[in-house]
Amino acid sequence: AQTVAQDTGRTAVATDAQSGPHRDIEKSQNTQAQRAAAHNIIRDAAHLFAKYDLSRITPKDIDALAADLKAARFDDLGFVMALERHGAAYQAEMTASGSVYGPEDPAFDAEAPVNLIEKTRSELALAQRYGLDTDRLESQVLKLEAAQMSRAASAPTGMANPQLAETLVLFQAQRLWIE
Repeated sequence: AQTVAQDTGRTAVATDAQSGPHRDIEKSQNTQAQRAAAHNIIRDAAHLFAKYDLSRITPKDIDALAADLKAARFDDLGFVMALERHGAAYQAEMTASGSVYGPEDPAFDAEAPVNLIEKTRSELALAQRYGLDTDRLESQVLKLEAAQMSRAASAPTGMANPQLAETLVLFQAQRLWIE
Protein backbone atom coordinates (compact mmCIF):
# COMPACT_ATOMS: atom_id res chain seq x y z
CA ALA A 1 0.00 0.00 0.00
CA GLN A 2 1.18 3.50 -0.75
CA THR A 3 1.62 6.05 1.96
CA VAL A 4 0.11 9.50 1.63
CA ALA A 5 3.55 10.95 0.92
CA GLN A 6 4.12 8.46 -1.90
CA ASP A 7 0.66 9.07 -3.31
CA THR A 8 0.99 12.86 -3.34
CA GLY A 9 4.47 12.63 -4.83
CA ARG A 10 3.25 11.17 -8.12
CA THR A 11 4.19 12.94 -11.32
CA ALA A 12 2.96 12.78 -14.87
CA VAL A 13 6.24 11.27 -16.09
CA ALA A 14 5.63 7.73 -17.33
CA THR A 15 7.73 4.96 -15.84
CA ASP A 16 8.53 1.69 -17.59
CA ALA A 17 5.54 0.06 -15.88
CA GLN A 18 3.21 2.82 -17.13
CA SER A 19 4.33 2.82 -20.75
CA GLY A 20 3.99 0.10 -23.31
CA PRO A 21 1.42 -1.38 -25.66
CA HIS A 22 -1.18 -2.08 -22.94
CA ARG A 23 -1.23 1.47 -21.58
CA ASP A 24 -3.73 2.67 -24.23
CA ILE A 25 -6.11 -0.19 -23.45
CA GLU A 26 -5.90 0.53 -19.72
CA LYS A 27 -6.45 4.26 -20.34
CA SER A 28 -9.53 3.49 -22.48
CA GLN A 29 -10.99 1.28 -19.77
CA ASN A 30 -10.21 3.90 -17.12
CA THR A 31 -11.87 6.60 -19.22
CA GLN A 32 -15.02 4.50 -19.61
CA ALA A 33 -15.12 3.93 -15.86
CA GLN A 34 -14.53 7.64 -15.25
CA ARG A 35 -17.38 8.54 -17.62
CA ALA A 36 -19.74 6.19 -15.78
CA ALA A 37 -18.67 7.62 -12.43
CA ALA A 38 -19.11 11.18 -13.71
CA HIS A 39 -22.64 10.40 -14.95
CA ASN A 40 -23.54 8.84 -11.60
CA ILE A 41 -22.30 11.87 -9.67
CA ILE A 42 -24.04 14.36 -11.95
CA ARG A 43 -27.29 12.39 -12.21
CA ASP A 44 -28.32 13.29 -8.67
CA ALA A 45 -27.92 17.00 -9.40
CA ALA A 46 -29.27 17.01 -12.96
CA HIS A 47 -32.16 19.26 -11.96
CA LEU A 48 -29.66 21.88 -10.77
CA PHE A 49 -27.59 21.74 -13.95
CA ALA A 50 -30.73 21.95 -16.12
CA LYS A 51 -30.95 25.69 -15.39
CA TYR A 52 -27.52 26.45 -16.84
CA ASP A 53 -26.00 26.10 -20.31
CA LEU A 54 -22.35 25.33 -19.53
CA SER A 55 -21.35 26.24 -23.07
CA ARG A 56 -22.66 29.81 -22.52
CA ILE A 57 -22.57 30.57 -18.82
CA THR A 58 -21.62 33.85 -17.18
CA PRO A 59 -19.23 34.01 -14.23
CA LYS A 60 -22.15 35.25 -12.09
CA ASP A 61 -24.18 32.21 -13.12
CA ILE A 62 -21.21 29.99 -12.26
CA ASP A 63 -21.36 31.46 -8.74
CA ALA A 64 -25.10 30.77 -8.63
CA LEU A 65 -24.60 27.18 -9.82
CA ALA A 66 -21.91 26.59 -7.20
CA ALA A 67 -24.22 28.02 -4.51
CA ASP A 68 -27.07 25.77 -5.72
CA LEU A 69 -24.80 22.72 -5.58
CA LYS A 70 -23.62 23.60 -2.07
CA ALA A 71 -27.18 24.19 -0.87
CA ALA A 72 -28.17 20.78 -2.28
CA ARG A 73 -25.18 19.21 -0.49
CA PHE A 74 -23.66 18.02 -3.76
CA ASP A 75 -21.16 15.27 -2.90
CA ASP A 76 -18.21 16.32 -5.06
CA LEU A 77 -16.67 19.28 -3.25
CA GLY A 78 -13.64 19.29 -5.55
CA PHE A 79 -15.93 19.79 -8.55
CA VAL A 80 -17.70 22.69 -6.84
CA MET A 81 -14.41 24.31 -5.86
CA ALA A 82 -13.14 24.03 -9.43
CA LEU A 83 -16.38 25.66 -10.63
CA GLU A 84 -16.00 28.51 -8.15
CA ARG A 85 -12.55 29.27 -9.55
CA HIS A 86 -14.26 30.41 -12.78
CA GLY A 87 -16.87 32.51 -10.99
CA ALA A 88 -17.12 36.28 -10.58
CA ALA A 89 -16.74 36.18 -6.79
CA TYR A 90 -13.42 34.31 -7.00
CA GLN A 91 -12.08 36.72 -9.63
CA ALA A 92 -13.07 39.71 -7.48
CA GLU A 93 -11.56 38.16 -4.35
CA MET A 94 -8.27 37.34 -6.07
CA THR A 95 -8.02 40.85 -7.48
CA ALA A 96 -8.91 42.48 -4.14
CA SER A 97 -6.54 40.31 -2.09
CA GLY A 98 -3.59 41.03 -4.34
CA SER A 99 -3.26 37.37 -5.34
CA VAL A 100 -3.55 38.48 -8.94
CA TYR A 101 -0.64 40.80 -9.55
CA GLY A 102 -0.96 43.91 -11.62
CA PRO A 103 -4.01 46.03 -12.32
CA GLU A 104 -7.48 44.57 -12.38
CA ASP A 105 -8.18 42.66 -15.58
CA PRO A 106 -10.12 45.17 -17.69
CA ALA A 107 -11.25 42.40 -20.05
CA PHE A 108 -13.03 40.47 -17.27
CA ASP A 109 -16.79 40.84 -17.49
CA ALA A 110 -18.94 38.99 -14.96
CA GLU A 111 -21.88 39.18 -17.37
CA ALA A 112 -20.06 37.88 -20.46
CA PRO A 113 -20.86 34.24 -21.23
CA VAL A 114 -18.01 31.77 -21.42
CA ASN A 115 -17.84 28.20 -22.65
CA LEU A 116 -16.88 26.54 -19.38
CA ILE A 117 -16.40 23.13 -20.99
CA GLU A 118 -13.99 24.46 -23.65
CA LYS A 119 -12.19 26.60 -21.09
CA THR A 120 -11.59 23.52 -18.93
CA ARG A 121 -10.51 21.50 -21.99
CA SER A 122 -7.97 24.24 -22.77
CA GLU A 123 -6.62 24.02 -19.22
CA LEU A 124 -6.38 20.25 -19.62
CA ALA A 125 -4.47 20.58 -22.91
CA LEU A 126 -2.06 23.04 -21.31
CA ALA A 127 -1.47 20.71 -18.36
CA GLN A 128 -0.85 17.80 -20.75
CA ARG A 129 1.57 19.88 -22.80
CA TYR A 130 3.63 20.70 -19.71
CA GLY A 131 3.51 17.15 -18.32
CA LEU A 132 1.44 18.06 -15.26
CA ASP A 133 -0.96 15.74 -13.47
CA THR A 134 -4.23 15.85 -15.41
CA ASP A 135 -6.49 13.58 -13.36
CA ARG A 136 -8.43 16.43 -11.74
CA LEU A 137 -8.95 18.29 -15.01
CA GLU A 138 -9.94 15.12 -16.91
CA SER A 139 -12.50 14.38 -14.21
CA GLN A 140 -13.77 17.96 -14.32
CA VAL A 141 -14.22 17.87 -18.11
CA LEU A 142 -16.08 14.54 -17.91
CA LYS A 143 -18.41 15.89 -15.23
CA LEU A 144 -19.05 19.15 -17.09
CA GLU A 145 -19.87 17.17 -20.25
CA ALA A 146 -22.17 14.85 -18.27
CA ALA A 147 -23.89 17.88 -16.73
CA GLN A 148 -24.39 19.46 -20.14
CA MET A 149 -25.78 16.19 -21.54
CA SER A 150 -28.12 15.83 -18.56
CA ARG A 151 -29.31 19.37 -19.25
CA ALA A 152 -30.10 18.45 -22.84
CA ALA A 153 -31.84 15.25 -21.74
CA SER A 154 -34.00 17.07 -19.19
CA ALA A 155 -35.10 19.82 -21.59
CA PRO A 156 -38.84 19.78 -22.20
CA THR A 157 -39.61 18.13 -25.52
CA GLY A 158 -42.48 20.52 -26.25
CA MET A 159 -40.11 23.49 -26.47
CA ALA A 160 -39.44 24.53 -30.03
CA ASN A 161 -35.86 24.77 -31.13
CA PRO A 162 -35.07 28.14 -32.83
CA GLN A 163 -33.46 26.36 -35.80
CA LEU A 164 -36.48 24.12 -36.15
CA ALA A 165 -38.78 27.14 -36.10
CA GLU A 166 -36.68 28.87 -38.78
CA THR A 167 -36.73 25.72 -40.92
CA LEU A 168 -40.51 25.45 -40.59
CA VAL A 169 -40.99 29.11 -41.56
CA LEU A 170 -38.74 28.68 -44.61
CA PHE A 171 -40.56 25.49 -45.58
CA GLN A 172 -43.92 27.27 -45.31
CA ALA A 173 -42.64 30.22 -47.37
CA GLN A 174 -41.31 27.86 -50.05
CA ARG A 175 -44.62 26.00 -50.14
CA LEU A 176 -46.55 29.25 -50.59
CA TRP A 177 -44.18 30.42 -53.33
CA ILE A 178 -44.67 27.16 -55.26
CA GLU A 179 -48.48 27.44 -55.06
